[in-house]
Amino acid sequence: MKFSLPRIFTLCLILLALAACGRGANTPAPNAEATIAAAVQATTAAQAQTQASIDAAVQATATALGDNAALTPTPTPIVITNTETVTETVTETVVETVTEIVYVPQDVYISMSEEELEALIDEAVEQAVAATEASAQAASTATSDAVVTSDEVQTLEVYVQLAEETIAYAEEVLATYGQLYADSSAEMVAALNGIEQELATLNQNAASIATSLEEISATLEAGLELAEESIAQLENAAAQAQIAADQAQAQAQVWQSSLQAQVDRAKDAQAALANQSADFSALIQTIQPQQMATDLPAALQMTRSFVDVAQRSLADGRIDQSEIVAIAQAGANASAGLKDFGGPQLQGMAGSIDSVTDALARNDLPAAHQGLEGINTQMPSLGGNGAAAAPGRPGNVQPPTGGRRP
Repeated sequence: MKFSLPRIFTLCLILLALAACGRGANTPAPNAEATIAAAVQATTAAQAQTQASIDAAVQATATALGDNAALTPTPTPIVITNTETVTETVTETVVETVTEIVYVPQDVYISMSEEELEALIDEAVEQAVAATEASAQAASTATSDAVVTSDEVQTLEVYVQLAEETIAYAEEVLATYGQLYADSSAEMVAALNGIEQELATLNQNAASIATSLEEISATLEAGLELAEESIAQLENAAAQAQIAADQAQAQAQVWQSSLQAQVDRAKDAQAALANQSADFSALIQTIQPQQMATDLPAALQMTRSFVDVAQRSLADGRIDQSEIVAIAQAGANASAGLKDFGGPQLQGMAGSIDSVTDALARNDLPAAHQGLEGINTQMPSLGGNGAAAAPGRPGNVQPPTGGRRP
Protein backbone atom coordinates (compact mmCIF):
# COMPACT_ATOMS: atom_id res chain seq x y z
CA MET A 1 0.00 0.00 0.00
CA LYS A 2 1.46 3.42 -0.97
CA PHE A 3 1.22 6.75 1.15
CA SER A 4 0.93 10.17 -0.46
CA LEU A 5 2.21 13.50 1.02
CA PRO A 6 -1.25 14.91 1.85
CA ARG A 7 -1.94 11.90 4.04
CA ILE A 8 1.37 12.37 5.82
CA PHE A 9 0.59 16.03 6.64
CA THR A 10 -2.89 15.09 7.90
CA LEU A 11 -1.37 12.55 10.26
CA CYS A 12 1.06 15.13 11.63
CA LEU A 13 -1.78 17.61 12.42
CA ILE A 14 -3.67 14.92 14.34
CA LEU A 15 -0.61 14.20 16.43
CA LEU A 16 -0.14 17.90 17.23
CA ALA A 17 -3.75 18.19 18.37
CA LEU A 18 -3.40 15.26 20.69
CA ALA A 19 -0.30 16.75 22.12
CA ALA A 20 -2.04 20.03 22.81
CA CYS A 21 -4.82 18.32 24.66
CA GLY A 22 -2.40 16.58 26.91
CA ARG A 23 -0.78 19.78 28.11
CA GLY A 24 -3.61 20.45 30.53
CA ALA A 25 -2.69 17.45 32.57
CA ASN A 26 0.70 18.95 33.18
CA THR A 27 2.30 16.57 30.75
CA PRO A 28 5.58 17.73 29.30
CA ALA A 29 5.22 19.15 25.75
CA PRO A 30 6.51 16.71 23.12
CA ASN A 31 9.08 17.65 20.55
CA ALA A 32 6.93 18.25 17.41
CA GLU A 33 9.78 18.11 14.91
CA ALA A 34 11.01 14.83 16.28
CA THR A 35 7.53 13.41 16.21
CA ILE A 36 7.00 14.43 12.58
CA ALA A 37 10.37 13.04 11.56
CA ALA A 38 9.56 9.77 13.26
CA ALA A 39 6.20 9.60 11.54
CA VAL A 40 7.74 10.27 8.14
CA GLN A 41 10.40 7.66 8.74
CA ALA A 42 7.81 5.08 9.81
CA THR A 43 5.67 5.86 6.78
CA THR A 44 8.61 5.53 4.40
CA ALA A 45 9.63 2.22 5.97
CA ALA A 46 6.08 0.95 5.71
CA GLN A 47 5.92 2.01 2.03
CA ALA A 48 9.23 0.27 1.26
CA GLN A 49 8.09 -2.89 3.01
CA THR A 50 4.81 -2.82 1.15
CA GLN A 51 6.59 -2.41 -2.25
CA ALA A 52 8.93 -5.27 -1.35
CA SER A 53 5.92 -7.44 -0.58
CA ILE A 54 4.33 -6.51 -3.89
CA ASP A 55 7.56 -7.28 -5.78
CA ALA A 56 7.90 -10.60 -3.99
CA ALA A 57 4.32 -11.49 -4.82
CA VAL A 58 4.85 -10.63 -8.49
CA GLN A 59 8.02 -12.75 -8.59
CA ALA A 60 6.26 -15.65 -6.91
CA THR A 61 3.39 -15.43 -9.41
CA ALA A 62 5.79 -15.42 -12.35
CA THR A 63 7.66 -18.41 -10.90
CA ALA A 64 4.42 -20.28 -10.38
CA LEU A 65 3.33 -19.58 -13.93
CA GLY A 66 6.69 -20.83 -15.24
CA ASP A 67 6.41 -24.02 -13.20
CA ASN A 68 2.88 -24.61 -14.44
CA ALA A 69 4.00 -24.04 -18.03
CA ALA A 70 6.78 -26.59 -17.58
CA LEU A 71 4.29 -29.14 -16.33
CA THR A 72 1.92 -28.58 -19.31
CA PRO A 73 2.58 -31.25 -22.06
CA THR A 74 3.69 -29.98 -25.51
CA PRO A 75 1.38 -31.06 -28.41
CA THR A 76 2.91 -33.89 -30.56
CA PRO A 77 2.98 -33.12 -34.34
CA ILE A 78 1.11 -35.54 -36.60
CA VAL A 79 3.29 -37.10 -39.37
CA ILE A 80 1.45 -37.80 -42.64
CA THR A 81 3.05 -40.49 -44.83
CA ASN A 82 2.36 -40.51 -48.58
CA THR A 83 2.23 -44.02 -50.10
CA GLU A 84 3.24 -44.53 -53.76
CA THR A 85 0.91 -46.44 -56.04
CA VAL A 86 1.59 -50.15 -56.31
CA THR A 87 1.63 -50.18 -60.13
CA GLU A 88 4.51 -47.71 -60.39
CA THR A 89 6.50 -49.53 -57.73
CA VAL A 90 6.02 -52.87 -59.46
CA THR A 91 6.98 -51.46 -62.86
CA GLU A 92 10.18 -49.89 -61.52
CA THR A 93 11.12 -53.13 -59.77
CA VAL A 94 10.54 -55.18 -62.90
CA VAL A 95 12.62 -52.85 -65.08
CA GLU A 96 15.47 -52.97 -62.57
CA THR A 97 15.30 -56.78 -62.54
CA VAL A 98 15.32 -57.11 -66.33
CA THR A 99 17.86 -54.24 -66.69
CA GLU A 100 17.04 -51.07 -68.57
CA ILE A 101 15.17 -51.73 -71.81
CA VAL A 102 16.35 -49.73 -74.84
CA TYR A 103 14.13 -49.28 -77.90
CA VAL A 104 15.72 -47.61 -80.94
CA PRO A 105 13.06 -45.87 -83.10
CA GLN A 106 12.40 -47.41 -86.50
CA ASP A 107 13.29 -44.24 -88.39
CA VAL A 108 16.73 -44.46 -86.78
CA TYR A 109 17.64 -48.11 -87.20
CA ILE A 110 16.28 -48.30 -90.75
CA SER A 111 19.13 -45.96 -91.78
CA MET A 112 21.83 -47.94 -89.96
CA SER A 113 24.59 -49.77 -91.78
CA GLU A 114 24.44 -53.55 -92.06
CA GLU A 115 26.96 -54.02 -89.26
CA GLU A 116 25.12 -51.60 -86.94
CA LEU A 117 21.79 -53.31 -87.60
CA GLU A 118 23.33 -56.71 -86.90
CA ALA A 119 24.56 -55.44 -83.54
CA LEU A 120 21.08 -54.07 -82.80
CA ILE A 121 19.57 -57.51 -83.53
CA ASP A 122 21.91 -59.04 -80.94
CA GLU A 123 20.83 -56.46 -78.38
CA ALA A 124 17.12 -56.81 -79.13
CA VAL A 125 17.17 -60.62 -78.92
CA GLU A 126 19.16 -60.45 -75.69
CA GLN A 127 16.56 -58.11 -74.17
CA ALA A 128 13.71 -60.39 -75.26
CA VAL A 129 15.40 -63.43 -73.73
CA ALA A 130 16.15 -61.59 -70.47
CA ALA A 131 12.56 -60.32 -70.14
CA THR A 132 11.16 -63.80 -70.82
CA GLU A 133 13.47 -65.38 -68.25
CA ALA A 134 12.46 -62.75 -65.68
CA SER A 135 8.75 -63.45 -66.23
CA ALA A 136 9.32 -67.20 -65.98
CA GLN A 137 11.32 -66.88 -62.76
CA ALA A 138 8.73 -64.56 -61.23
CA ALA A 139 5.94 -67.02 -62.08
CA SER A 140 7.91 -69.93 -60.60
CA THR A 141 8.49 -67.96 -57.40
CA ALA A 142 4.81 -67.06 -57.12
CA THR A 143 3.69 -70.69 -57.46
CA SER A 144 6.39 -72.17 -55.23
CA ASP A 145 4.17 -72.01 -52.11
CA ALA A 146 1.09 -73.34 -53.98
CA VAL A 147 -0.65 -70.01 -53.37
CA VAL A 148 -0.98 -67.08 -55.76
CA THR A 149 -2.19 -63.73 -54.42
CA SER A 150 -3.66 -60.74 -56.19
CA ASP A 151 -0.46 -58.74 -55.63
CA GLU A 152 1.58 -61.53 -57.21
CA VAL A 153 -0.77 -61.60 -60.19
CA GLN A 154 -0.39 -57.86 -60.65
CA THR A 155 3.40 -58.12 -60.55
CA LEU A 156 3.44 -61.03 -62.99
CA GLU A 157 1.26 -59.13 -65.44
CA VAL A 158 3.87 -56.37 -65.61
CA TYR A 159 6.61 -58.94 -66.25
CA VAL A 160 4.64 -60.57 -69.05
CA GLN A 161 3.78 -57.23 -70.67
CA LEU A 162 7.45 -56.27 -70.72
CA ALA A 163 8.38 -59.63 -72.24
CA GLU A 164 5.78 -59.26 -74.99
CA GLU A 165 7.01 -55.75 -75.84
CA THR A 166 10.67 -56.77 -76.10
CA ILE A 167 9.82 -59.83 -78.23
CA ALA A 168 7.75 -57.72 -80.64
CA TYR A 169 10.60 -55.20 -80.90
CA ALA A 170 13.15 -57.93 -81.69
CA GLU A 171 10.85 -59.36 -84.39
CA GLU A 172 10.46 -55.90 -85.92
CA VAL A 173 14.22 -55.26 -86.10
CA LEU A 174 14.82 -58.74 -87.52
CA ALA A 175 12.19 -58.23 -90.25
CA THR A 176 13.76 -54.91 -91.23
CA TYR A 177 17.18 -56.53 -91.58
CA GLY A 178 15.70 -59.25 -93.81
CA GLN A 179 14.11 -56.63 -96.08
CA LEU A 180 17.25 -54.51 -96.40
CA TYR A 181 19.82 -57.30 -96.73
CA ALA A 182 17.94 -60.17 -98.35
CA ASP A 183 21.03 -61.14 -100.39
CA SER A 184 22.89 -62.53 -97.38
CA SER A 185 24.62 -65.87 -97.51
CA ALA A 186 22.69 -69.12 -97.05
CA GLU A 187 24.29 -69.54 -93.62
CA MET A 188 23.10 -66.10 -92.52
CA VAL A 189 19.59 -66.69 -93.85
CA ALA A 190 19.36 -69.98 -91.94
CA ALA A 191 20.51 -68.29 -88.72
CA LEU A 192 17.94 -65.51 -89.17
CA ASN A 193 15.14 -68.00 -89.76
CA GLY A 194 16.16 -69.86 -86.62
CA ILE A 195 15.95 -66.69 -84.52
CA GLU A 196 12.55 -65.84 -86.01
CA GLN A 197 11.21 -69.26 -85.01
CA GLU A 198 12.57 -68.96 -81.46
CA LEU A 199 11.07 -65.49 -81.05
CA ALA A 200 7.70 -66.88 -82.19
CA THR A 201 8.00 -69.58 -79.53
CA LEU A 202 8.83 -66.98 -76.88
CA ASN A 203 5.73 -65.05 -77.89
CA GLN A 204 3.55 -68.14 -77.56
CA ASN A 205 4.86 -68.91 -74.08
CA ALA A 206 4.32 -65.33 -72.95
CA ALA A 207 0.75 -65.59 -74.21
CA SER A 208 0.28 -68.83 -72.23
CA ILE A 209 1.43 -67.16 -69.01
CA ALA A 210 -0.86 -64.21 -69.70
CA THR A 211 -3.85 -66.54 -70.21
CA SER A 212 -3.18 -68.33 -66.92
CA LEU A 213 -2.91 -65.01 -65.10
CA GLU A 214 -6.25 -63.85 -66.52
CA GLU A 215 -7.99 -66.99 -65.26
CA ILE A 216 -6.38 -66.71 -61.82
CA SER A 217 -7.23 -63.02 -61.57
CA ALA A 218 -10.88 -63.66 -62.45
CA THR A 219 -11.08 -66.38 -59.79
CA LEU A 220 -9.56 -64.17 -57.09
CA GLU A 221 -11.80 -61.22 -57.94
CA ALA A 222 -14.83 -63.48 -57.58
CA GLY A 223 -13.67 -64.37 -54.08
CA LEU A 224 -13.21 -68.05 -54.96
CA GLU A 225 -10.40 -70.33 -53.95
CA LEU A 226 -7.83 -71.16 -56.60
CA ALA A 227 -7.85 -74.68 -57.92
CA GLU A 228 -4.62 -76.65 -57.93
CA GLU A 229 -4.97 -77.06 -61.70
CA SER A 230 -4.82 -73.28 -62.21
CA ILE A 231 -1.61 -72.97 -60.22
CA ALA A 232 -0.13 -76.00 -61.99
CA GLN A 233 -1.02 -74.49 -65.36
CA LEU A 234 0.81 -71.26 -64.52
CA GLU A 235 3.79 -73.20 -63.22
CA ASN A 236 3.96 -75.29 -66.40
CA ALA A 237 3.73 -72.18 -68.59
CA ALA A 238 6.63 -70.64 -66.67
CA ALA A 239 8.73 -73.78 -67.15
CA GLN A 240 8.04 -73.82 -70.90
CA ALA A 241 8.94 -70.13 -71.14
CA GLN A 242 12.28 -70.79 -69.48
CA ILE A 243 13.02 -73.61 -71.95
CA ALA A 244 12.11 -71.36 -74.88
CA ALA A 245 14.35 -68.60 -73.53
CA ASP A 246 17.28 -71.02 -73.34
CA GLN A 247 16.68 -72.16 -76.91
CA ALA A 248 16.43 -68.58 -78.17
CA GLN A 249 19.69 -67.73 -76.45
CA ALA A 250 21.36 -70.75 -78.08
CA GLN A 251 20.05 -69.69 -81.49
CA ALA A 252 21.38 -66.19 -80.88
CA GLN A 253 24.80 -67.75 -80.40
CA VAL A 254 24.41 -69.46 -83.79
CA TRP A 255 23.55 -66.09 -85.32
CA GLN A 256 26.62 -64.47 -83.77
CA SER A 257 28.82 -67.33 -85.01
CA SER A 258 27.44 -66.83 -88.53
CA LEU A 259 28.20 -63.13 -88.32
CA GLN A 260 31.75 -63.82 -87.20
CA ALA A 261 32.23 -66.33 -89.99
CA GLN A 262 31.00 -63.77 -92.49
CA VAL A 263 33.43 -61.18 -91.14
CA ASP A 264 36.29 -63.68 -91.34
CA ARG A 265 35.40 -64.57 -94.93
CA ALA A 266 35.30 -60.90 -95.88
CA LYS A 267 38.74 -60.36 -94.34
CA ASP A 268 40.16 -63.39 -96.13
CA ALA A 269 38.67 -62.27 -99.43
CA GLN A 270 40.07 -58.79 -98.99
CA ALA A 271 43.51 -60.18 -98.22
CA ALA A 272 43.34 -62.53 -101.19
CA LEU A 273 42.19 -59.68 -103.41
CA ALA A 274 45.10 -57.54 -102.31
CA ASN A 275 47.52 -60.36 -103.10
CA GLN A 276 45.74 -61.05 -106.39
CA SER A 277 45.96 -57.39 -107.41
CA ALA A 278 49.67 -57.40 -106.76
CA ASP A 279 50.08 -60.60 -108.75
CA PHE A 280 47.92 -59.33 -111.65
CA SER A 281 49.78 -56.01 -111.82
CA ALA A 282 53.06 -57.82 -112.12
CA LEU A 283 51.56 -60.27 -114.63
CA ILE A 284 50.30 -57.71 -117.15
CA GLN A 285 53.70 -56.03 -117.26
CA THR A 286 55.15 -59.10 -119.01
CA ILE A 287 52.52 -59.33 -121.77
CA GLN A 288 53.63 -58.12 -125.21
CA PRO A 289 51.63 -57.67 -128.45
CA GLN A 290 51.23 -60.94 -130.40
CA GLN A 291 49.16 -59.67 -133.36
CA MET A 292 50.14 -56.52 -135.19
CA ALA A 293 47.59 -54.45 -137.11
CA THR A 294 48.43 -53.66 -140.75
CA ASP A 295 46.28 -50.55 -141.00
CA LEU A 296 43.92 -48.30 -139.06
CA PRO A 297 40.74 -50.37 -139.65
CA ALA A 298 42.50 -53.46 -138.29
CA ALA A 299 43.67 -51.49 -135.24
CA LEU A 300 40.11 -50.27 -134.62
CA GLN A 301 38.76 -53.83 -134.95
CA MET A 302 41.30 -54.99 -132.33
CA THR A 303 40.17 -52.16 -130.07
CA ARG A 304 36.54 -53.26 -130.32
CA SER A 305 37.59 -56.85 -129.61
CA PHE A 306 39.38 -55.62 -126.46
CA VAL A 307 36.21 -53.85 -125.28
CA ASP A 308 34.08 -56.98 -125.85
CA VAL A 309 36.51 -59.25 -123.96
CA ALA A 310 36.64 -56.87 -120.99
CA GLN A 311 32.87 -56.42 -120.77
CA ARG A 312 32.21 -60.18 -120.87
CA SER A 313 34.73 -60.72 -118.08
CA LEU A 314 33.07 -58.04 -115.93
CA ALA A 315 29.61 -59.61 -116.24
CA ASP A 316 29.99 -61.72 -113.07
CA GLY A 317 31.53 -58.89 -111.04
CA ARG A 318 34.96 -60.48 -110.63
CA ILE A 319 38.15 -61.00 -112.61
CA ASP A 320 40.24 -64.18 -112.40
CA GLN A 321 43.74 -64.83 -113.66
CA SER A 322 42.78 -66.30 -117.03
CA GLU A 323 40.46 -63.36 -117.72
CA ILE A 324 43.03 -60.71 -116.86
CA VAL A 325 45.57 -62.42 -119.15
CA ALA A 326 43.09 -62.45 -122.07
CA ILE A 327 42.13 -58.81 -121.47
CA ALA A 328 45.75 -57.67 -121.18
CA GLN A 329 46.71 -59.52 -124.40
CA ALA A 330 43.81 -58.02 -126.38
CA GLY A 331 44.67 -54.61 -124.99
CA ALA A 332 48.34 -54.90 -125.89
CA ASN A 333 47.46 -55.82 -129.50
CA ALA A 334 44.93 -52.97 -129.88
CA SER A 335 47.12 -50.36 -128.21
CA ALA A 336 50.08 -51.19 -130.48
CA GLY A 337 47.92 -50.89 -133.62
CA LEU A 338 46.47 -47.52 -132.54
CA LYS A 339 49.94 -46.17 -131.80
CA ASP A 340 51.13 -47.23 -135.27
CA PHE A 341 48.15 -46.12 -137.38
CA GLY A 342 45.90 -43.98 -135.22
CA GLY A 343 47.68 -40.74 -135.68
CA PRO A 344 47.42 -37.85 -133.19
CA GLN A 345 43.63 -38.18 -132.85
CA LEU A 346 43.63 -41.83 -131.62
CA GLN A 347 46.76 -41.82 -129.48
CA GLY A 348 44.61 -40.99 -126.43
CA MET A 349 42.48 -44.09 -127.03
CA ALA A 350 45.61 -46.24 -126.74
CA GLY A 351 46.25 -44.69 -123.32
CA SER A 352 42.62 -45.44 -122.32
CA ILE A 353 43.12 -49.13 -123.14
CA ASP A 354 46.17 -49.30 -120.90
CA SER A 355 44.26 -47.53 -118.08
CA VAL A 356 41.36 -50.03 -118.26
CA THR A 357 43.77 -52.97 -118.08
CA ASP A 358 45.52 -51.49 -115.05
CA ALA A 359 42.16 -50.87 -113.28
CA LEU A 360 41.09 -54.49 -113.84
CA ALA A 361 44.42 -55.76 -112.56
CA ARG A 362 43.96 -53.92 -109.24
CA ASN A 363 40.25 -54.93 -109.15
CA ASP A 364 38.99 -51.36 -109.46
CA LEU A 365 35.88 -52.40 -111.38
CA PRO A 366 34.09 -48.99 -111.33
CA ALA A 367 37.13 -47.33 -112.91
CA ALA A 368 37.30 -50.10 -115.52
CA HIS A 369 33.61 -49.63 -116.44
CA GLN A 370 34.10 -45.89 -116.78
CA GLY A 371 37.16 -46.37 -119.00
CA LEU A 372 35.33 -48.79 -121.31
CA GLU A 373 32.47 -46.32 -121.73
CA GLY A 374 34.99 -43.65 -122.70
CA ILE A 375 36.55 -45.91 -125.34
CA ASN A 376 33.12 -46.67 -126.82
CA THR A 377 32.43 -42.95 -127.04
CA GLN A 378 35.75 -42.25 -128.81
CA MET A 379 35.50 -45.24 -131.14
CA PRO A 380 34.92 -44.11 -134.80
CA SER A 381 32.28 -46.05 -136.74
CA LEU A 382 33.47 -48.86 -139.05
CA GLY A 383 32.32 -49.27 -142.62
CA GLY A 384 30.79 -52.40 -144.05
CA ASN A 385 34.17 -53.66 -145.31
CA GLY A 386 35.78 -53.12 -141.94
CA ALA A 387 37.28 -49.81 -142.89
CA ALA A 388 36.78 -46.75 -140.83
CA ALA A 389 34.13 -44.51 -142.29
CA ALA A 390 35.47 -41.28 -143.68
CA PRO A 391 34.21 -38.21 -141.93
CA GLY A 392 31.30 -36.64 -143.80
CA ARG A 393 30.86 -33.05 -144.82
CA PRO A 394 28.66 -30.73 -142.83
CA GLY A 395 25.03 -31.58 -143.43
CA ASN A 396 26.08 -34.93 -144.94
CA VAL A 397 26.31 -33.29 -148.39
CA GLN A 398 28.73 -35.11 -150.72
CA PRO A 399 30.33 -33.64 -153.86
CA PRO A 400 28.77 -34.61 -157.21
CA THR A 401 30.28 -37.48 -159.17
CA GLY A 402 32.19 -36.81 -162.38
CA GLY A 403 34.53 -34.17 -161.05
CA ARG A 404 34.29 -30.43 -161.23
CA ARG A 405 32.09 -28.62 -163.71
CA PRO A 406 33.87 -26.56 -166.39
